Amino acid sequence: MRNIGVLDQRGVTLVELLVVMVILSIALAMVVPSMTNSYDNWVLRSAGRRTVALFRFASDVARRDGTEIAGYYAEHRFQLLRKGSIFRQLEVPASITVRPEKPSGVVFLPTGQIIATGPVVLENRRGRKMIVEVGRLPGEVHSKEAMQ
Repeated sequence: MRNIGVLDQRGVTLVELLVVMVILSIALAMVVPSMTNSYDNWVLRSAGRRTVALFRFASDVARRDGTEIAGYYAEHRFQLLRKGSIFRQLEVPASITVRPEKPSGVVFLPTGQIIATGPVVLENRRGRKMIVEVGRLPGEVHSKEAMQ
């Protein structure tokens, strides 16, 4: 004969399930905003690094080919023009704003030097900025992060 008691009960009560769901909701409420912030910052840093790489590439090509290359930002992309036609583009995520926009831009000279109207500023929705600056030496491009 089998003795039915408290120890033989199986399953989860509705109250236990609700307690676990409340604990998970609280944990997610703390983790998700920080993950979103991290992702936005990662996208900004990635766009900044790719912009620096594009500028260095343009400087190298201008020096190698002995020609001027113009670069500007319009419609969520950086465009490089050589002899009046686009030869390279870099898409920028829509969540990032870029200044300056066309017609201001950057000129890459055959000497390797880069002439810019000012720094290129990439900014995400949270106000964090990546500033891409050109230096005095041929091919010198660097970026730095800034918070508002």
